[in-house]
Amino acid sequence: MCSSDLLLPLVVAWPLVFFYFKPGQTTQADDVAAPKEDWGLTLTEAVSGYRFWVLLASIFLVYIAQSGLVPNMIPALTDTGISSVDAAQTISLFGTAVIVGRLVIGFCVDRFWAPGVAAIAISMPIVGCLLLWSDLNLVNAQIAAILLGFAAGAELDLMAFLAATYFGPRHYAKIYGFLYAGLASASGIAPALFAELYEITQSYRTGFALGAVAFTGSVILVLLLGRYPSIDQSKR
Repeated sequence: MCSSDLLLPLVVAWPLVFFYFKPGQTTQADDVAAPKEDWGLTLTEAVSGYRFWVLLASIFLVYIAQSGLVPNMIPALTDTGISSVDAAQTISLFGTAVIVGRLVIGFCVDRFWAPGVAAIAISMPIVGCLLLWSDLNLVNAQIAAILLGFAAGAELDLMAFLAATYFGPRHYAKIYGFLYAGLASASGIAPALFAELYEITQSYRTGFALGAVAFTGSVILVLLLGRYPSIDQSKR
């Protein structure tokens, strides 16, 4: 990889940091989503409510799709005759988009309803999956890599933010740990699942279709989280 490729993430990221992230800024979302540190649900209370399972399922579906698609991108491209160099450069676009996605989505969740921001971010890879499903060529793969990377940059941070917002900070570590276990499980299952789908169908299109379905399901689920809870509601 040439030195210009290595510098690309820094060239993209630092202007965004400079213009959008300034010290001392506060927003309305700070007051809504970060109330006093002494409130929050216990793990038992969290798993007794629907929001925990909605968030867990949404995360699981995202990482099933993400972790299944990305490792299979290079073999899918090279199998169609695209050179390994072009395939590797396509994946480098994914990495750059991860950085941009993390910065942009972080900026947005401080100012807008986080599940709505999450839904928009997760919707982007649906377009990428459909492009790959319709015609697996280099241009479509590059667009898909950017869309997948943008969403991937946001997903883990969004999970942390949503967990803190809806369940509170008091027992955050335990609740986040259980949510992360779902993420890790999906990440472990997905590569083998997508590889098995290819072995059965001898086509990557099935995996792309599954990715689109999984991302769509995740979008629907995350929108079911509803409005931010008040401190009084969270203690009930």
